[in-house]
Amino acid sequence: MHASNALDRLPRNPLKFVWTMSREHSWWVIGAISAVVLGEALGGLLTLELKFLVDAAQVAVQNGFEDTSMMWAWGMAYPATFFIDESIWRCSGFCGMQWITGVRATVSRRLFAYLTGHSSTYFNERFAGAIINKISNAAAGTGDMISTALWDFLSLVVGFVWSFVLAFWADARLGLILGGWVMLFLAVNTYLVFRKQRHAYAVAEHASILKGKMVDVTSNISAVHQYGHHMYEREYLDTFIEKYRSADMYNWWLSEWILFTNGALIALFIAGMFGTALLLLERGVITIGTVVMITTIVIGIMRSLFFIGYKMTDFMDKYGQISEGLEELLKPHQITDVPGAKELKATEGDILFDSIGFSYGRSPIFTGLTLRIPAGQKVGLVGLSGAGKTTLTALLLRQYDVQEGRIKIDGQDIRTVRRESVRRSIAMVPQDITLFHRTIRDNIGYGKLDASDSEIESAAKLAQADDFIQELPNRYDTYVGERGVKLSGGQRQRIAIARAMLKDAQILVLDEATSSLDSESESAIQKALKELMKGKTVLAIAHRLSTLQAMDRLIVLENGEIIEDGTHDQLLIRDGMYAKLWRAQVSGFIQE
Repeated sequence: MHASNALDRLPRNPLKFVWTMSREHSWWVIGAISAVVLGEALGGLLTLELKFLVDAAQVAVQNGFEDTSMMWAWGMAYPATFFIDESIWRCSGFCGMQWITGVRATVSRRLFAYLTGHSSTYFNERFAGAIINKISNAAAGTGDMISTALWDFLSLVVGFVWSFVLAFWADARLGLILGGWVMLFLAVNTYLVFRKQRHAYAVAEHASILKGKMVDVTSNISAVHQYGHHMYEREYLDTFIEKYRSADMYNWWLSEWILFTNGALIALFIAGMFGTALLLLERGVITIGTVVMITTIVIGIMRSLFFIGYKMTDFMDKYGQISEGLEELLKPHQITDVPGAKELKATEGDILFDSIGFSYGRSPIFTGLTLRIPAGQKVGLVGLSGAGKTTLTALLLRQYDVQEGRIKIDGQDIRTVRRESVRRSIAMVPQDITLFHRTIRDNIGYGKLDASDSEIESAAKLAQADDFIQELPNRYDTYVGERGVKLSGGQRQRIAIARAMLKDAQILVLDEATSSLDSESESAIQKALKELMKGKTVLAIAHRLSTLQAMDRLIVLENGEIIEDGTHDQLLIRDGMYAKLWRAQVSGFIQE
C-alpha cells in the first residue's frame, strides 16, 4: 500500500481526525489519561481526608486534647497525599506534553504530505497563504482540543464521579442534588454549544479568507506601489476585516450568554447544596467535617464549572477551525497513483501521445491528438497562445491526467506508474521560474539533492550563471528572496537552466527557456543547451522561432490539433501557419 493511498484515508471529521493523529502516540495517550484519572481520584481522597481531619480535631477539642493521635495522623496524611497527587499531575503533564507536541507535528506532517499530492488546478484556485494557514490552524487546534479534553473535560468528569460518590456517602440527598444538577448543567451547555458550532465555523472561514487576501496583496505589493493604489487595497481589505469582526463578535456574544447562563445555574447549585448541608447539620444528621467536605466539593465544582461553558465554546471554536481546514485540505486528489503503481523506467526517452483527449472544465483542449517523439529527437512546439503547447507538457509531467487516450514513456502508460517517478525522469525549464527562498546553491542543487558543490558550480558555469553569482555578496550562499525576487528574470532563468542541467534526465522540457535573456546571454546559453540536449529527448516551446531552428522537428498546434509537422526548412516551403509566424517575426512583429 502506497503512502498516498494511506493519506487518502485521513478522516474529515475533527474528532476522528484527532483520534487518528493520536494513535501514533498511544503510549503517551494512555499515560496522560491514566495520570489524570488517578490524580482526580487522589483529589477526592484529599477532600475526604479533610473531613476526617476536621472531625478528629473536633473530637480532640471536646476531650481536652487528651488524645490527639488521629488529629495528627490525618494532619500529616493530607500533605503526603497532596505531594503524591501533585507528582501524578506532573506525570500527566509530561505525558500530555509528549502527546500534544507529537500530535501537532504529526498533523503538520500528514496534512502537508496530503497537500503536496494535490494537482496544479487545486493550487491555482487558492491562496497559498490561506492553505498553509489551514494546516497551522489544524495543528494548533488539534493540540488545544486534546489539552482541553484531557485537563478540563476528563478531569471534570472524573471529579464529578468522585464528588458524587463522596456526597452520596455523606447523605443520599446531597448526592442526588449534585448528580441531578450536573446532568442538567451539562445538558444545557451541550445544547448551547452545539447551536454555536456553525458560528465558530464561520469565524474560522472568515479568518482564512482574510489572511488569504492579505497574503495576495503583500505578494503583489510592487503592483500596489506602481499604481499608487494603497487606499484602494486598504478599503478592499477593510470589507473582509469587517466580515471577520462581525462573525467573531457574534460568536463571542453567544459565548458570553453561555457564561451568564452557567453563572445562574451555579448559583442555584450552591444554594441547594449549602442549604441542604446546613439543614442536615442542624438536625444532627451530618458532622461539621462533612459540612467542610461538602463546602470543599462545592467550591471545587464551582471553580471548575464556571468556565466550563467557555471551555466548551472554545473547544467548539477549535472544532470549527479544524473542520473548516480539513474540509478544504482533504479534498480528494484529482491525480492519484493506481494501487501497486511501480517506478517508471525511462532509459530511452521515447514519448507517445496516443489519441489523447483533455479539457479544462467544458473547454476542450485536445480531442484525439496523436504525437510520437522517438527517443533522442528534439521537437519544438509552435503555435499561438492557447493552442495547447504548455498543456501538452503539463500532461506529460502528470500535472493533469488525460481524460481519453494514453501517454507513454518507453512504452509505459504514465498513469500506471508513480507520479514522482515520471517527474524525476523529466528535466524542466519553465517559463515562470519558481525559486525557493533559499541559497543559490540550494536552488541549483534541487535538481540533484546529493550533488556535490563542484557539480553545482559546474552546472552554473554551463548555464552561464557563475559570473553573476560570483558578484553576489555571499556568492553561492546568497539567499534569493521569496520566489527569487532578489534576482533579475534572466538570472532566475539561468538558475533554472543550471538546475535542469544538474538533474540530467533522459527527457528535457524547455518552456521559453531563454525568453528573459538578453541577446549576448542567450547566445551563450544556446550553446550550453545544445550541449545539454545531446542524447536526450527534447520538447521545447518558444515564441521566438529563431531559437527552434536547430530542432529535428517542429510541431505546429492550432486549437489543440497538429496542423503542421516538419523541419524548419520544410515548413517554410509549405508556406502555412509556421511560415506566416516566421515572416511576422523576421519583419519585427512578434506574434504570440
